Amino acid sequence: MTTTASSWTTSLEDSVFALGAAARECQSAARAAALTTGHYDLDRLRLLDGKVLNAHPGFTGEQEPHLAALGRIGSIHLKTQHELERLYMEAAEAYAHGANWAVRQVQSGKQPPHVTLKVDAAGSYVIDGTLPALGLDRFASAKALEAAHRVYERCLVAGWEAEGIARQDYIADHEAGQMHAALDMAGGLPDAAYAYGVLAESALRWALTTSVTRQ
Repeated sequence: MTTTASSWTTSLEDSVFALGAAARECQSAARAAALTTGHYDLDRLRLLDGKVLNAHPGFTGEQEPHLAALGRIGSIHLKTQHELERLYMEAAEAYAHGANWAVRQVQSGKQPPHVTLKVDAAGSYVIDGTLPALGLDRFASAKALEAAHRVYERCLVAGWEAEGIARQDYIADHEAGQMHAALDMAGGLPDAAYAYGVLAESALRWALTTSVTRQ
């Protein structure tokens, strides 16, 4: 292996690994936020009956301070949970698409030192829909990679289906059922993208080894 080859292959691997590390951090944060939000479920907590009068010029209002505090805490946690879940989805898809992109670059004979991903003006990743298939018949985990690809695509299509039904002016009962089923499937998108990213990262190491060996 030449010094030049070692340089670009190592930096490309580091680039994909960093995307995976980011996805893992976001995954942990999102799951922790979901657990924390659950701790403030009002149906599970014993509310105290004490009340106070809140005086303000012009009016005096009655309030249950325990209920009010728990409600505000729950709202804050729920908002944080949703933001972290969105961040996890973005990071997981970036990992999947970044690893996929890297493998395809190596397959085509290119030597990019880093993954290139599109971002918007705010710096958020812009993911271009479906993942291109990778022709890796000799890769030991090729079947597992293909299976992960199919799961990711099903989640993606389910999300599009749910959005399409939600945009209708009228939603029949059976369509509402279809929409909820599609939303359930789409909810697995971040985990599916992450699982694909893990296998695609392994495929990248295989592709790099094969490519450098040929050189």
